[in-house]
Order: sequence, then C-alpha cells, then structure tokens
Amino acid sequence: MASEATALVQTGPRQVRFEQFPLPVLEPGAALLRVEANGLCASDIDSWEVKHSAYEPGVSPFPRINGHEIVGIIEDVGGGARADGVRVGDRVAVNPFLGCGRCDACREGATIRCVGWPFRPNAYGYIPTRHAPSLWGGYSTHVYIHPNAILHPFPESTDPLDATLWNPLAAAIDWAVTTPGTTIGTTIAILGCGQRGLAAVVAAKAAGADTILATGLSRDRHKLDLAQEFGAAVVVDVETEDLRDAARQATGGRGFDVVLDTSPHATGPLLDALDIVRTGGTVVSAGLKTRPIENFPIDLLTLRNIRLIGCGGSSVQSYQQAATIVASGRFPLSRMRTHVLGFDRLEYGIELLRGDRPEERPINIVITPTMSGA
Repeated sequence: MASEATALVQTGPRQVRFEQFPLPVLEPGAALLRVEANGLCASDIDSWEVKHSAYEPGVSPFPRINGHEIVGIIEDVGGGARADGVRVGDRVAVNPFLGCGRCDACREGATIRCVGWPFRPNAYGYIPTRHAPSLWGGYSTHVYIHPNAILHPFPESTDPLDATLWNPLAAAIDWAVTTPGTTIGTTIAILGCGQRGLAAVVAAKAAGADTILATGLSRDRHKLDLAQEFGAAVVVDVETEDLRDAARQATGGRGFDVVLDTSPHATGPLLDALDIVRTGGTVVSAGLKTRPIENFPIDLLTLRNIRLIGCGGSSVQSYQQAATIVASGRFPLSRMRTHVLGFDRLEYGIELLRGDRPEERPINIVITPTMSGA
C-alpha cells in the first residue's frame, strides 16, 4: 500500500494544484478508501467558482480537496473493524455528510442538518485540509473515512462508474418520491432533464408513478429520449412545444399530482409548475435559483391549496434506497454517462457541466484519480 496520497487541491477560485499527503494512522473504526471514481454535479461548479455559503464569514475555505460523490475500495480499517461491518476490499459509496450521531437531525437520518459536528462544513469535498488528516475530498487517490461516516456497500460486480450515480439518484428519491409522497398511481411532472432530472424519472418510476412527464430544451433531445427510456410517458421540448397543453392532455385536464422543478437558476420553470399542478397538488423546488422571483403569484398557493416545498440534500434512507436501485441493474443508468476524465482535467469537466461545450452533449461526468491528459 502507498505511503502517500496524491490530491488535487483547490487553493482559490478556479485555482488548483497537486499535493502529496501522508496516509493517516487510523483510529479504531476509521478507514482508508482508495478512490475509484467521483460523480460531478452542479454544486461542483459553485465550489470551483466559490459561490457556496457553507463557510463561516471570514473563515477561508482553502486549501481543500473537492469531490463529494465518492466511490472506492476500502484499503484499511483502524482496529480491524467498523461498526457497520464494512471490511477491507469492499466497494462503497461515501455519504458526503458527516454527523455527530447524537443530535436530533442525526437520529432522524438527516446528517446534512447535524448541529453537533465540531466544525463547518460537515461534508466531504468541502472541509479544508487544515483539519487533520486533510484527506476529506474525492479528488485524491485516497480519502480518510471518519468512524462516523456512513458507507453504502455495493456488490463486487457493480461498475464503480455506475455506482457514482448513487448520489444524484439519492437526491432524486428525496425530491421526487419521499418529500411529495409519490407512490403507485401518482402523476408527476419533472422539469429539467439534467442528470438529477433523469434520476428523478428513475426514482418516480421505481416508486410506481403512473404518468411521468419530463421537460427539456431543444438541445436536450438526447436527454429527453433517455427520459423516455427510463419511464417518462411524455417528454416536452419547452422551446418548441406548449407545456400547458401537454400537461392537460397527459392528465385529462386535471393537472399533475406532483411537479418537481430541478432546473438551476431559471425561475420560469417554478412558475410553470404552478400552472400545471392540480388543485391540492404539490410543487417541489429543488433547483437553486440564486435570485428572488419577482411578482411571485403567492395567492395561487392559497386559492388552489397548493403545497410548495423546498428540498435539498438527501437522507440516509434515500442513499440506501439509491444504492439498492443501482446495484439491482434494473435501469440502464450507464446510458447517462457521457464523459470519464482524469482529475487533471477537472476544469474541462466543469466547462462541460456548465454548458460551455453543448456540442459534447454532456449528461453524467465522472472524475477518476488518473491522468487523462489534454
């Protein structure tokens, strides 16, 4: 086993360098993970450009090792055993949120809201390297696994690249199923067909949803085709088709039981959601807008008894459910993967994800601890 880890360290906005870190001496219950792959998501853009508000004012977020959708192999376990039974050689995904295990949020399985963790942020990929033992992010050959970290094992046969989709799928389960109460026969519209929108189609289908509608832009035709393959009965190009007409036809004029808005930054889809949800239905807002919505028609919520719920992050239960779905092979999730890049090409991956290179038709981008070159 190596004595050092090589990590891609972010030192400032859009600035990274490679550094070496000694592998830690493991306390009982801690573990060392050899990284195989990391998923890339929209929050990685915010990390790259330093738009996150997770840090305390005046406290530098740098240097840090990014990467929070981590999959790898357990190489060592402190004291020879972990309480969760994970052993050396197991392939696992790492729940990004670290919790104290004692506060109300942790006992409810919502480690994202933990108030007892000794420092902020409490998530892999965001903790500065000044906090020993430094290896808190997936853009590294190795990651330190705290005794309190929650791991989700996969069968040896699961492709680690596929396993990275466990993270967006977990979010989709919370957004599209758990939060709105989607079940057998529910009708649901999913606005936005990025990897999390597509994952929401999978989650809704797995929960037994009846009519699923998915939306995208004209440049997203390949994503809309994939949404149909995953179970969407209706797909709508909102640039060339009328969403309201499509919603009326799909639901017999009733409107959808649930409308999930996954689109980042754009405020129009949330307003569209209010138009196509049924009276007494539920709208879930999951895509961060980073701006206020002027003249928001708040009275529609009151007059039509619409529930509007914000949902961010994932519960421990949804991570477990997502791992089960990935391992089952029920859905061809690998069809979402468009790019696999070494972590020396992180900036290129960010450009793909940000939409700077639409001709590449990116959906799911995976970062591996390798050197892929230009």
